[in-house]
Amino acid sequence: MSKKSIFSSKSIIDFIYMFSSNILKKGFGFVREIILAYFFGSSILYANYLLLKTVSDFFSQLTLGNALQTNLMPKFTRLYNISGSVNMKEVYYFSKSFSWKLFLMSQLIQMTMIWYINPVNKGLYIVLSMLLGLVMSANFFNSIFLIALQAKGDFKKHSVATTVNLFVSTIVLYPFVLLFGIIGIVIARLVGVMTLTLKYIKPLIAESGSVKGSLSFSDFNLSLMLLGNFANIIMLLSRFVAGADGSNNIAFYTYAIVFLNIFLTAVVMNINTLVLKIISVKKDYRIILFSALISTIIGGIFILIISSFSVEIISFAFERGAFTASDTLITSSYIKDISWSFIFIFIASALFQPYFTLPQSYLKKTSKHLARPFIISVLLLLAYFYLNNQGVRFNSLVMIYVLSFISFVLSIIAFIKYYRYET
Repeated sequence: MSKKSIFSSKSIIDFIYMFSSNILKKGFGFVREIILAYFFGSSILYANYLLLKTVSDFFSQLTLGNALQTNLMPKFTRLYNISGSVNMKEVYYFSKSFSWKLFLMSQLIQMTMIWYINPVNKGLYIVLSMLLGLVMSANFFNSIFLIALQAKGDFKKHSVATTVNLFVSTIVLYPFVLLFGIIGIVIARLVGVMTLTLKYIKPLIAESGSVKGSLSFSDFNLSLMLLGNFANIIMLLSRFVAGADGSNNIAFYTYAIVFLNIFLTAVVMNINTLVLKIISVKKDYRIILFSALISTIIGGIFILIISSFSVEIISFAFERGAFTASDTLITSSYIKDISWSFIFIFIASALFQPYFTLPQSYLKKTSKHLARPFIISVLLLLAYFYLNNQGVRFNSLVMIYVLSFISFVLSIIAFIKYYRYET
């Protein structure tokens, strides 16, 4: 294949759009973290907010991103292969109803969390809880239609839409925090989400087509949703453990994970999304192994650089305002301790992709067997941490390394299941 034909390949063009937009989005996300570090540093106020937000984020990871994509991408791809335009009215009504159910469930858990952390100003955190729930449910609604855009092959519009969301929420963050304090963080996110809904999702809902799309609860496999977004779930579980004692340790964990998560979502997840779409239509073992190898090599180099120069990088990025030199040293130590667990996550992210393309009937039967060891491991680790008080920092490291290794083992099993099924 000539160089010209390689670079004219639609998959390469799609990747360029997605990679470029994710670089921009991660840039905006990084600016957000700089602003938050400037205003809040490692304060208990911000730490309590992060612990509360972990509940909302955990809900999101079970219903957004790769988890949702794993369930819906193959179905939407088949619909758009039949017709270039799909009637999404039924999808709209289901998504609207389910979004409100998610909001109510999130409030139940987050209010329990407020009682657990027992902050000084409970009213403030109740307002935060409601706003976080609105952002989470609106994101779920938007994500369903964003997956439809990807399945349609319109990666350009998907990339622009998600970039606009982060751009808007970033540019209004500074003035909103000045005006509303910590509540301004969530209001800024809500403004970005609503911009995405009105500008990009609303026109997609209005499309009419000969093929009708539909969704029901049977389209959502909880075990598969857990496996489909295991990387972020592992980070969230570790973040929860890092703040379980009510200290500001969770703030240092969050700042440390920023750099690693940027690379995971900007490069590794982009590759995985394209692989998922390609093998949904045409099975190709080579591209799976190639994506795993590339992600691992590039990821290893990136992690080595981050861990070797973490003090300089964190100082340059965050050390201003409320974020002190002491915060830099603690965060630097954290990122060195965490970083190599991501090698397991990178490999597992690539090897899980082909398994997700198998028929839903087969996935429903087998995914629970893969998810069960992961869930049992989480419960055993939480029980161990409760019985052995070795500090939340140590516990968070044990959590992320144990779960990332388990996900790596499970991804190998999942790849073998895929290979056996296809052959």
